[in-house]
Amino acid sequence: MNLARLMLEEMIELNLLPPEEPPDNPDLNLAKWKQMQKEKYLQAFVDLLDKNNYVLHKRKLHRDFVNRERKSSTALVNGVAIPHVRSRYIRNPVVAFARSETGIDFDAMDSGLSHLFFIIATPAKVGDLHLKIYRQIAAMFRFEDTYNEFMWLNNPGEVIRTIRQFD
Repeated sequence: MNLARLMLEEMIELNLLPPEEPPDNPDLNLAKWKQMQKEKYLQAFVDLLDKNNYVLHKRKLHRDFVNRERKSSTALVNGVAIPHVRSRYIRNPVVAFARSETGIDFDAMDSGLSHLFFIIATPAKVGDLHLKIYRQIAAMFRFEDTYNEFMWLNNPGEVIRTIRQFD
């Protein structure tokens, strides 16, 4: 599968805003606050996917991502997360990329922060394509230097060229 063909430079964000600090409030439900922060980033990812009018309904696609994350976190280990969803609110299969230098708590399996986000959305009618894309992205990180390479890329074109190396 040619993963780079599913990506557009407009759908690459190399400087995600850092996460907010929790308010200093003893009555704060920290778990709920963390979930709201995660949903805020999921909204930013939907906005990335919408840069080329692929999204048919932003609010409903966001809800699909939130529901997917509630089933099980899409954050893997070693700073990588692959939020993915199959939805009827996306026009074409698409992959976006986002990077956070500070890292985001995305409920990773190793309890670490996620820095690299590959966001996958496919139309419901294309079956399990989102899982094939997921497996291809996960396979890229079997190589030791892949994480560092993505952390040091300077522009969206470099991201796409790097992904082409794995196609």
